[in-house]
Amino acid sequence: MINEEALKAILLALAERSDDDVERAITNSDALDDDDRKLIRTALDSADTAAGMARALGDAVRAAGNIDYLSNECYRAAFYLGDGIADVREDPLFGFFSSKRTGRILDKWIHYFPVYSEHFSRFRGRPVRILEIGVYRGGSLDMWRWYFGPDAVIVGADIDERAREVAAPDHVVEIGDQTDPEFLRSLSEKYGPFDIVIDDGGHEMQQQIVTAETLFPLIADGGVLLTEDCHTSYWEGYQGGRGRAGTFIEWCKERADDVNGYHQDRPIDRTWTDTLASVAFYDSIVVLKKQQRFAPFAEQVGHAEFLLLPRLSAQYVTELAARRDAAVAERDELRRQQALDRQTIAELTARANATAAEQVRGVARSAADRLGKLRRG
Repeated sequence: MINEEALKAILLALAERSDDDVERAITNSDALDDDDRKLIRTALDSADTAAGMARALGDAVRAAGNIDYLSNECYRAAFYLGDGIADVREDPLFGFFSSKRTGRILDKWIHYFPVYSEHFSRFRGRPVRILEIGVYRGGSLDMWRWYFGPDAVIVGADIDERAREVAAPDHVVEIGDQTDPEFLRSLSEKYGPFDIVIDDGGHEMQQQIVTAETLFPLIADGGVLLTEDCHTSYWEGYQGGRGRAGTFIEWCKERADDVNGYHQDRPIDRTWTDTLASVAFYDSIVVLKKQQRFAPFAEQVGHAEFLLLPRLSAQYVTELAARRDAAVAERDELRRQQALDRQTIAELTARANATAAEQVRGVARSAADRLGKLRRG
């Protein structure tokens, strides 16, 4: 069976780019049986780079139903052995994360950092108000303080009292249950309105949904609610499953309907349709952006509407002009076809006249020849 020790030996050999060491690691491992060795060799043979081999091995381990962290280590090796790091090397949050070797623990998926930067960069250096739910041991609060600067109000919330005990002395950490709307509202009343809410809490469906339903209406205009680890919506252990009713992802899909609420035959939801500017889906992250919206309407430019005509009249004028242009084009095509037909008739007539004249001349020559013969005879 593929285990941590066997996988570590193979990945180290891949990192050293040594095909012989890779083969020895596969052959000499007591943990692997013949089926395991075949699975590994088939995966490695499907790629021609160390990064590609590590990723293919991760796919094979995952497909075989092995422990998640084993495939995670394969994908991690592929990232650092290949070009993946180039995608995040310039990201400041990734720079902070990758250089942090001491202090409070910080645990993140690497692909989260570009998403953070995309939605948070506009708040840097401003007196922004931030709430993070689920602070674990305080490492993320350190990161947000470094990123947003001294003027930011940063509040952590956690259900575990130890989160407050191990946080930095200048960190504010409130203890409470994120499924309790009253607790969430009290945070907003005391420290808000928040510009950014980061839900990195328990990741269960009810926790994520209650947090979003309670806090999104309380966020400042222009703010965002970012929910992490939404992959739990697909995990059985978190009451998840693809398309399963009641998951946070399915709840977010309904928010996409709310964004388009004005185009449906139903009353407008003032909480969601009028203030939810967008729903952004990423791998394991959903971002809700709040923005007071004006009711959508269509507009038309390119004519003198702004001077003389109401919009409806301008639209009629535009449609009539289009119909006129189409009729003119149809008329011109008909005239062209008629001209071609007349030309064809004239050519046929001329050809027929020439043929008839030639036939008349032929008959005349034949008659003249016969008459000449009669006179000579």
